Amino acid sequence: MFFLTITFFYLLSFCFLVSDGKYSRPNIVLIVADDLGWDDVSFHGSNQSLTPNIDMMALTGVALERYYSHCVCTPSRTAMLSGKYAHVVGMQGYPLTNGEDRGLPLIHKLLPQYFKDLGYITRLVGKWHLGHSKKKYLPTYRGFDSHFGHRGGFIDYYEYILQETWTIGDVAGFDLYRDMTPAWDAKGYITDLYNAEAKSIISNHDKDKPLFLMVAHNAPHSGNLGAQLQAPPEIVRDMRFLASPQRRIYAGMVKKLDDSVGDIVKALHTKGILDNTIIVFISDNGGATTGASVNYASNYPLRGIKFTPFEGGVRVNGLIWSKNLTKTNNIWKGYMHVSDWMPTLLKAAGATPPEDIDGIDLWDSITSNKSSKRNVIFEIDDYSGFAAIIEDEFKLVTGTVVTEYCNHQGGELRGLTCDPPTYRKALTESAVYSVITEMGIPFKLNDINLREYMKIDCPVNDNSEICYPDKDKRCLFNIKQDPCETLDLSGTYPDVVDRLYSRLQDEIKRTIPRKVPLVRDLKAAPSLHNYTWTIWADEIASE
Repeated sequence: MFFLTITFFYLLSFCFLVSDGKYSRPNIVLIVADDLGWDDVSFHGSNQSLTPNIDMMALTGVALERYYSHCVCTPSRTAMLSGKYAHVVGMQGYPLTNGEDRGLPLIHKLLPQYFKDLGYITRLVGKWHLGHSKKKYLPTYRGFDSHFGHRGGFIDYYEYILQETWTIGDVAGFDLYRDMTPAWDAKGYITDLYNAEAKSIISNHDKDKPLFLMVAHNAPHSGNLGAQLQAPPEIVRDMRFLASPQRRIYAGMVKKLDDSVGDIVKALHTKGILDNTIIVFISDNGGATTGASVNYASNYPLRGIKFTPFEGGVRVNGLIWSKNLTKTNNIWKGYMHVSDWMPTLLKAAGATPPEDIDGIDLWDSITSNKSSKRNVIFEIDDYSGFAAIIEDEFKLVTGTVVTEYCNHQGGELRGLTCDPPTYRKALTESAVYSVITEMGIPFKLNDINLREYMKIDCPVNDNSEICYPDKDKRCLFNIKQDPCETLDLSGTYPDVVDRLYSRLQDEIKRTIPRKVPLVRDLKAAPSLHNYTWTIWADEIASE
């Protein structure tokens, strides 16, 4: 196993040195990909989706080997910004639809609100998906100074429309906003628009104040039915080494995402604030290889996809970078959950994290390469009817799952028609490589074994032998020895099953139940609001 001893460590826990010799709170840039699969970044070993900018961040920062999220977007974003498991907030399970009168409850203080208390300028670019039926749910009412992006789960990459299927048929509306106003004048590929907005924010930022910038990309989430995969044709043509036609378009979407990461890093460098910036890159959940919101992502060789409690749904891409981390170990092997970002980033900013959260401050553990303070992770979805617990090396999965979502998928998308582009060449031509070189950060091109150490290889059993939980069956796996969850150990370790099940039941008692099924209110129909998805429940309350 890959392990490097830290040879030089000088990271300041609370402050960063800036050019005038003073200390200040670090700028923090949080970049979130939407439905990006485990195998869709090349630092995990993929030869299909080359992501040189993201890879350079991992190669010179810290790749998170066991970073976990909730398996769906609204729950994962809830946990990320509240520091709490989605099930204790009532935001677990099937994500928010645009016709629901529901949002992240106001009693929970969010990460941007904490940053504002610390004097940060807070900006959100891209996806929100935590409620917009009422004004009080919107991001500019939850701690962000500004928002340019979509409020719902996804939008068309060129027309910025979201379509849903209701009992009355398909309904569609415009969902791209600048603060409170529809961005009717916007034009272009949405990844490029979000990229340009992020660069503009950085360029115009007052360097005397710390910046918290969250860039929540639409990419590579699928679009509406009929145009689920969208990427510029000239980019797709460069992906002809991929055998799958769907995978070619998807790889183009990932390419534009990776380009944006490079542009953001370059903009921070040009502004002169990269030295005092922490950058986080994560995916909100696993890729959607099949089923609802399919985008032909690959979590290979992990089992399961988005909407499932298996590793392909919850073990996702994650890394953290700052100039002061470039002389440390490039892999952190401990457990981390999406709810841990709140306390971890607050600690990095010199603040004391709140105590009434589920997240754990892992800043010192990551920066000094110590063992994780976290050894337990829960995934509870009373809407779909499954639950899982990870404790140390064991994982117990219970309840009912959709079998076709919970086998091993993505391998069939890995076919190549010819040799892919050269990895080293892609790295040296990346924007981040250029920035790293200009900054004088040591990096040896020959030392790029990270992708080999992060690559997961494990045999896949015949599906008939794979354990699927149901009302009478609980599945137990050793996810450190068997990360692909092929071998059920419930019969071998019944005592472990009983212990984990008991602990899981105790946690389930904390759940704020979801209503089943969800209710889409006809008053939210875009046809009633100038064909936009907008706040509508406030109007009802005032009637």
